[in-house]
This record gives sequence, structure tokens and C-alpha cells, in this order.
Amino acid sequence: MVVNPQPDASHPMAQRPLEQIGDLLARIGTPGAFASSRSAKAEDLHIEVYGVGRLRFPLTAAAARRLCGIARPAQHGYKDQTRLDRRVRDCWEIPAELISIDPSRWNRTLIPQLDHLRRDLGLPHACRLHAELHNLLIYGPGQFFVPHQDSEKSDAMIGTLVVGLPSSFTGGTFVVEHHGETRSFGGSAERLSLIAFYADCHHQVKPVKSGYRVVLTYNLIAEGAVPAPAGPSAATTALADALRRFFDTPVPPRWSGDREPGPPDRLVYLLDHQYTQRGLAWTRLKGADAERAAALRDAARQLDCECFLALADVHETWSCVDAYGASGHRRRWDDGDEDEDDADADESGADLELTDLLDSAVELRHWVGPGERPREIASLVADGELCYTRPSVEFEPFESEHEGYMGNWGNTVDHWYHRAAVVLWPRERSFVVRAKASASWAMAEIAKTLRKDGAAAAQALARRVLPFWSEAVRRDSGKTLLAATLKAAAALDDATLAAALLKPFALTGLGPKSAPLLAALLVRYGPAWCAALFDQWSPQYKPHEPTEARRSWIAATLPQLCRGLCAQHAVDAATTLAQRIAGQQWAWTAACINEIRRHARPRDLPGFLQPFCVPLLALIESSRITDQPELHARLIDAASDDDLSLVLLQQAHGAYPPAVRRSLGLGPVHARCTQAFTQRLEAPVRADGDWSIATPLSCPRALGPTLMPFLRDATRTRLEWPLAEAGRAQVHRLIDDHDLPVVHTTRRSGRPYTLVLEKTRALFERAAADRRSWQAALQWLAQTAADF
Repeated sequence: MVVNPQPDASHPMAQRPLEQIGDLLARIGTPGAFASSRSAKAEDLHIEVYGVGRLRFPLTAAAARRLCGIARPAQHGYKDQTRLDRRVRDCWEIPAELISIDPSRWNRTLIPQLDHLRRDLGLPHACRLHAELHNLLIYGPGQFFVPHQDSEKSDAMIGTLVVGLPSSFTGGTFVVEHHGETRSFGGSAERLSLIAFYADCHHQVKPVKSGYRVVLTYNLIAEGAVPAPAGPSAATTALADALRRFFDTPVPPRWSGDREPGPPDRLVYLLDHQYTQRGLAWTRLKGADAERAAALRDAARQLDCECFLALADVHETWSCVDAYGASGHRRRWDDGDEDEDDADADESGADLELTDLLDSAVELRHWVGPGERPREIASLVADGELCYTRPSVEFEPFESEHEGYMGNWGNTVDHWYHRAAVVLWPRERSFVVRAKASASWAMAEIAKTLRKDGAAAAQALARRVLPFWSEAVRRDSGKTLLAATLKAAAALDDATLAAALLKPFALTGLGPKSAPLLAALLVRYGPAWCAALFDQWSPQYKPHEPTEARRSWIAATLPQLCRGLCAQHAVDAATTLAQRIAGQQWAWTAACINEIRRHARPRDLPGFLQPFCVPLLALIESSRITDQPELHARLIDAASDDDLSLVLLQQAHGAYPPAVRRSLGLGPVHARCTQAFTQRLEAPVRADGDWSIATPLSCPRALGPTLMPFLRDATRTRLEWPLAEAGRAQVHRLIDDHDLPVVHTTRRSGRPYTLVLEKTRALFERAAADRRSWQAALQWLAQTAADF
């Protein structure tokens, strides 16, 4: 049994309370079986199947064949899909709606058997099992179901009950596996066979050799209230003492020289069974999990701690040994080609021997308190907070990724697991613990304190989140968090504290309805404070940084935000703030466009600039809303660029109603665009024998005297050019970057090799295609002249 990694040798006492907690929990509770079976007489089961009639026991082969005649091939679940694949599941299924069972007779047998099975599975006395009929399955000769795991079909589903009907068959063994342990179950020709197992168990049906295996399957539903506290016992008292020491003992520093971080804020104990978000509840804990969780709740009550259930994502990276061995070379007996299945298994990390745990991380994703539904959180668990009796490596990972041998790096495999946990902490630390897990919750508490106790109490609460606020905001996915923080920041009446709370956010979090909140900040803290905030939220463009999020925000939100700010007539500086925001976004957009022009190849330039058309239109609209004629003039000039103007006009025509479109002042863009296409069409049509290539190509000094005359020559189509390797590479790159209709090859004879350039007919095809596109553009411009 592994409870926790060994403590740092320099701090032999530091982990002792955590280890003691793990040892105490490991001794609490009987684990119970993950699967159990019972048998019963069949006389109380009166069952009729639509289309077949009353079933008589033991079932005969003829009766089983009649059932197959009205059944359908059984499907199986795969992730979020339902599939029919007889390589995975080959049997017949009759749905519950075609089955009729006399409940008054059947319950005389079923209810007592369910209570026996509950005890076998280690479920608490307060829990009651209820069985909901799911279907009837028939396995004939050769049919089977490969290892799989049942999906939880309702929130309260805890497992599955299989009732084998009396019949004669061979093979068809039912095998249940959990954490490396297996149990096998057969059937009976005379009695009912009842098999119950937890929903997180993998199970299979081996191929039937002869006869028919016929079973009813039920969803096992756990019912009952959360068990009342049993009162202090020797076990819970010892556990409470260990927890008290744990919360009083400082965590050792991770690295030599680090500042000692102080005692841990919480304990996170990973449970032994797996649970889904739908199925996580105090009343549905399985086996020893139920008793250990109850003990932790009782100990928490003695220490005045809060106690929650949680779902966690666990990520572990292991070193491993695979078919390539330590050196990365495939063993000699494995020289054949891999088939597809082998390749998939290797990529997923299957059949690898794990050696050393290199790294691990645990993150809480949801938690639920007594009487609550799961609430989404995002909270990393520190090593000094984590305790478990069963390591994650004994679970089945929901995802694996194998990274093979790569030179200086050895073989590694990453495993991801879903696990459940009990989380508890002293009540006096509750705000900090919960705020770290959910910034949205923290801001809601600060707002509540503002309403109930005033600004001073809320300021004290807000200062407690500052040490971890940036990380909490980064991990919080709440869509209303920024709006709540803007509102609270104004009400706190503390400029420094408000700035610190807003610092981790980004401009792109502002929505169309943010204007009144920003106006409130203007009133409270003044224009200079707000200007500094937006200088921080609107950083200058840095090369290679992603632009999509900010472009999308400019296109979708900037005009509405500017309009909202300018409508705050009671706030004098609101329009000035809107003007500042619009100007900052144009400066950023212009820097992006200039960076693209510096580095993009000419043939790629229109494609790279096109995503900026809609943001440019939004900026033009914002310049009108904020009454900035100079900014509007600069934007119109940028929009008139040959690589942008036509697409920009077409997008404006499709996106804006006529009145708004005309208000944008795009007439000069339309006029310049029309003039540009007219001038192109006025140029002479390329003559059939004109091989000249006009290009803005800028050549290195050593190449220009030879290359440029060849390109511009109207009669010359071929150039043979003895040229060293570096020069050839430059010419190749120049021709490719400018997409010139020239084939370039190297004849590898003599010294230096000869670069052969040959113009192609694509020169004439492109000229004709260009004129057709110019004519179409000019026709569209003529038709839409009045719209701009």
C-alpha cells in the first residue's frame, strides 16, 4: 500500500501527520466486494415478453430462439456515441418496454436479495438499493461482449445488476475486474443467478460455446439520506488528532533555500472508486469510500472543518520500457512492419512497463457540499495536501500518450485519470481555500460583504485574495467574473485595491454591457486611473503573439462599448475614455498590419491581411461614434490599400444595413478602389508573344544584373546560369516567394552547377485570369456605387 511519496530527508517529521492520516483511513471500513453474486428460486419471477409470451423456466433452446426472433442486435457505447459493432458486442437485446414483470411477486425475492447484495458491496446501512429494468439480453453460440465499462444512466446509478435466467449453456462466463482483481460468474439451469457490481468495474462476457445465456440487466440505484454522524469513536478521535497536527504542521519547502510556506490550508484524500460528475454524492459512495468519507466528516465536525466531495483530474508522467528498449532501437525479433492496431497501442501507452514516476499533478475540477449539486472549480492540489490509500497507477487511465525514445530523452508515457476525493479544511480558512478554487465565488462573497457589512469589511476580504488572485482569475472560466469585479472595484472605494483586483484581466473580457461599470470607475477614481488601467489592458503589439482573440474583440465588441461609453452623458470623461480605447486598438491593429507587410511573401499578403478587414470596419465605426475625424481619416487611408479595399467593401456591404454603411464614410475607399481597377484594365492586353515579367522584385546586387534583364525581356524564355549553391538558393527563394511563372531547376554538371530558368505559359493564363477578376470587381463596384 502506498500512501504518499516519501518525505524530504531533511524534514523527517514533516510528512508524518499526512502519513498517519493515510494509515488511519486505510484501517477504517471493510472494503466490501466490487462484485457479488446470489442465487434464488425462480418461482417469483413471472415475466412476459411482447411477441413471445410468458417465459417458462428453465428456458429451452426453442424459447431462446423465439426471443432472438423479436430482438435487435445489441449496440454499445463508445465515448459519446452509440455503435453497432459485432466485433465488440455480439448478442441480442430486447428493450424494457417490451418486457412485463409482475412486481408484487418479484419484489418478494428481489428486495431481500438487493439488501444482501448491498451488504456484500460494503454500502452503508442508510443506503437502499433499487433496481430499474434496462433490457433483456440473449447470447447464443459464439456470441460475446468484450471488456467494457457501463455508463451511468442516471444521477443515482451506482452499479449494475445482472439476473441470469435458468437455462443450460456452456461458456459465456461473466468476468468482472476492478484494480487488477477479477471475479468470474457462471449460470444455473435451475435457479436465478443475481450478480451485482459497481459501475466503475470493467466486465466482459466470454463466448458462449453451446446453448443460450439469457439475462435481465438492471440499473442499480442508490437511495437514502446522508448518514447521521455516529458520534466520536476511537477511530474518528485518532483521525481528528492526526488532522489537527496536519493543519498545525508547516509544509517543508520544496527546494533548499525556499521560504517555509506555513501549514497546509486543506486535506485532499483521493477515494478508491471512480465517480462521474452526475453520480458524485455522499449517499452514493461505494465500498470502503463510504465509511472513510463518513469518518472524515465526523472528524471534520469535531475540528469545526468544512468537508466537501470533489472530482479531480490526475496527470502522471512515467518513464517506461517498451519494444524499443532503453536505446530506442527495436529488438531484432520485432523487425516486421507494425500493423495499425500495434501502432495505436504504442501511441496510447498500452502494454508498457512503467518504471519511475517523473511528475504528477492533481487538479480539483468540481466539488459538492452536503445537500449541494457539483459546482465547477479549478484548483491545483499541492503535494503537501494530498493523501491516498490507492495510487492512481492502479486505476485505468481515461487517456494515455506515449512519447518514444528521442535522443537525450528516454521513453515516457503520460496517463490522465478521473478520481474523486474528500476535501476538508478548518472553517477559519474557508474563505481563502474556496477563493483559490473559484475566483467567481470569491468575488460574489466580496460583493455580498459590501452589501451587508460595508466597504471596510469588503476591503479586508479583498486583500486576502491578492496573493493568489492572478492565478485564480487565470483558472476561472466564469463569463461574468470581470463584470462582477468591475462592479465591486468601484464600490470598494480604494484605488490601489481596485487596480490590483482588475490587473489580471484582459481587454477582451469586456462586453457590450461593460460601459456603465467603466463609467462608475471613472466617477470613483478619475480619468487618469482609468487611463492607466487601459494602458495595462491594451499592450502594444509584440511580434509573433497571437492576434485572433483581440481581432475578434475589436470586431464584435469595440463599437458597442464605445457607443455605451459615449451614452454616459452624466460622466464627462466617458467619451474621452472611449476615444482613448479606440485609438489604442487602431495603434495595435496598424502594428499588426505593418508586421505582416514586413514579413509576408507578396503572394500571401492578401490572405494574411483579409482577417483584419472586419476589425478595420469596426474601428472606422468606432471613430465615427467617438467623433474622431483625424482617426477616421487614417483608417480610411489604411482601408484604401489595394490588398484590402475590395474585400473590405464587400464585407461592409454584406454586414451593415444601408444607413449604417453610408455613415461609415467609405466613399473614398470605393472611389480609390474603382480608380485602381480602372487603371489596371486600361493597360494594354498582354500580346501572345510578350514574355516580359514585370515585378517589384528586389535582387541582391550580385544577382540583379543577370536575373532582372531576363525577367523583363519580352522575347527571352530560357536562361542557363552557372551559379554557386548560395546564389542558386537565393534565386529559388526569390522566384517562389514572388510566385513567378518560372520553372527553376539545377543541372548538376560542371563547376559551378548550372541554374536553368524557364518562363511558363502560366504567365499568359494569369494575365487573362487577372483581367477577368478586375472586370468582375469593377462591375460590382459600379453596381454598388450608390451604397457607399
